Amino acid sequence: MTTRLLHVSDTHLGNRQYGSDVRRDDFAEAFEQAIEYALDEDVDAVIHTGDLFDSRDPSLPDLNRCIDILERLREADIPFYGIVGNHERKMDDQYLDLINKTRTAERLDRNHRLVNGEVALYGIDAVTKPAWHAEDFELETPPEDAFTILCMHQLLDPPVPELFANHPLDDVLERVNVDLDALALGDYHETVGTVENGTQVWYAGSTERCAKDEASPRTVSLLEIDDGGLIRREKELDTRDFIHIDIEFAEGDGHAYAEDVVDRHDVVEKVVSVALDGESTTVTSRDVRGVVMNRGAAVCRVNDQRGGPDIDLSGGPSGDIESADKLIEEKLAESNLSSVAVEIEERVREGKATPTGFDDEVEEYLMEAQDEAFDEDGPTEGDESE
Repeated sequence: MTTRLLHVSDTHLGNRQYGSDVRRDDFAEAFEQAIEYALDEDVDAVIHTGDLFDSRDPSLPDLNRCIDILERLREADIPFYGIVGNHERKMDDQYLDLINKTRTAERLDRNHRLVNGEVALYGIDAVTKPAWHAEDFELETPPEDAFTILCMHQLLDPPVPELFANHPLDDVLERVNVDLDALALGDYHETVGTVENGTQVWYAGSTERCAKDEASPRTVSLLEIDDGGLIRREKELDTRDFIHIDIEFAEGDGHAYAEDVVDRHDVVEKVVSVALDGESTTVTSRDVRGVVMNRGAAVCRVNDQRGGPDIDLSGGPSGDIESADKLIEEKLAESNLSSVAVEIEERVREGKATPTGFDDEVEEYLMEAQDEAFDEDGPTEGDESE
């Protein structure tokens, strides 16, 4: 018997990329495409390796739309198995647990779920860096001769380049007590894979582009397991195109020049990022965005990198004047803040706090700090407190 699974990952439902409701719909439509493909192929199950939602607190419309999409699988008697990614991870119950109550999804854990009596599925939710070395990777013993697949949401090297990885792949394979046939991964948005000591390892990639540099096609992975072997095929999704436009201004360049540069590109129904360089002119970033949107773009983001006018400060006040940053740092030192509070403050003051997802980043810092605190100051032997 051949067991067929569809591997989907990093759908990031609810992502209003660039503050756009168009992009929010794009993410949902990409997920719908993936589920439609699962129905067309009549797979035995769908596995999702984390970041189903883009936020730890998805909106009710996003939650309802997700359930409506999954309901189509339930009606076709195709189970949906998922794990929790870092974007959506909460301290207690997860939204995947809530969806489970609708009988449209099931959360994987260290106990196997058997598909077709021959494929044993396991899942480990995203693990924070401080908790990694203490994490329990022990899995329930699978049935004899079952093909074993572990689903995780981590950046592992290989197949992720070492520069972007958080942990070595060998660390997982050595700590898991089960002889894994396959490791299906999420968190990395490109489709890459490797084979390590007989275990097939891969990322399905994200179903939509979460950044403008994610240039390759978005995909899902169709898995066919037969007689102890696995064949993996990529299915390309039809997603909105991204393009980038550079406009280099010289002194005196006006609206006509900006329009001419934009008109050299087909921007209709695309996500367009524009970089403005060179001399400052009367043309504003808002003007350029208007030009692009008037040509039919779906979304436009403008990054104005032009320098402002030179200001001669040589005639200003003299003497020892402390910088604002130094004064702030002195005040912070007097406040005895925790390291995580200092890190968050520095990101805000240095301009590294982007509006999109910064609340999630702050929560991530706090969760990691809590994990570290429990690792270092947890209950001692004989402590009976709850």
